[in-house]
Amino acid sequence: MESVITLILSAGASRRMGNIKALLPWGPKTVLEHLLDETMASGLGKPLIITGAYQEEIQGRLGPLSSLTHYNPDWESGMGSSLACGVREAERRYPEANALLVLLVDQPLLTRDYLKRIQAEHERFPAHIIASDYGRFAGVPALFPKRFWGDLRDLSRDKGAKGLIASRKSLCRVLDPGPVITDMDTPEAYQKALRKAGIKP
Repeated sequence: MESVITLILSAGASRRMGNIKALLPWGPKTVLEHLLDETMASGLGKPLIITGAYQEEIQGRLGPLSSLTHYNPDWESGMGSSLACGVREAERRYPEANALLVLLVDQPLLTRDYLKRIQAEHERFPAHIIASDYGRFAGVPALFPKRFWGDLRDLSRDKGAKGLIASRKSLCRVLDPGPVITDMDTPEAYQKALRKAGIKP
């Protein structure tokens, strides 16, 4: 099986939320810890967490797992900067890796089952990007074979992977993720996500 690195983007300032999204409670754990659990349970490979605004707080919470983090000093420039930073660090740490799965920390409804679906589609179409259907566009969670890593490194600072996926339509496989891509940008969205997950606030 190819070596896949799971890149979790957790560098933003969470201004609309008013709290650190990665460290919000999610049952007995935090949102980030829950995502790490789902990632590791999926068997998809080594996680790498890109931090920015709250590096110290996230590292403090993760304890021994803080070795999984990498700080993006240019995090304020936008998601594209953090994604490019993550690609460079993945290449440095894991030169044997052949694919990169990109996740956002504010999608805690993501499940190990959906990650396994992405992996299965990747095994069937190893040369393709495997992306998630948002209706009007495709985006992350998305898995990128190594042939696309140079494109990810070249993203403009404030642009994420959505544009790259759109420009490679013929080389994409798009999956229906169901509710797992629900973003969590505001306190109201956080409460809604908790209810969907059946977690009492």
